[in-house]
Amino acid sequence: MADEAVIVDLLGNRGDPIDVIVAAGTAIPKGTLMILDSSPQTCVASSGASEIFMGITSVEKTTTDGVTQMALITHCVAELTCGAGETMVLGAPVMTGAAANEVDVATASTVEGRAQIVGIAMETVGNNGVGSVLINVGKRV
Repeated sequence: MADEAVIVDLLGNRGDPIDVIVAAGTAIPKGTLMILDSSPQTCVASSGASEIFMGITSVEKTTTDGVTQMALITHCVAELTCGAGETMVLGAPVMTGAAANEVDVATASTVEGRAQIVGIAMETVGNNGVGSVLINVGKRV
């Protein structure tokens, strides 16, 4: 998968990990933005906008490991890729992007209930650039 998030600093209690359910036969690379897919607490890799962001994988999951539960990092600073034609601006919220593992600018007209907010941009970058984002799932902006 392209554009994996790179966790730079774990915040809170070692990144405040939460356990979620994942499909046993699915490969999930380290650094994948994960979204809530179904109840109860089942997550999949982000694949586009309008999703409920849950956290970032800190380890790789393979198709043959039999794992059906993994921890997601919910409080950290991570290097994320800004979507094509987008600019994340210092101090502004960013949300899951139109492409997997990318973030887009979050505006009042694009955010549905703030659930897809990934975090706050810590620098200004654009058009597939990579920049720091403060991730804090428990405290939406």
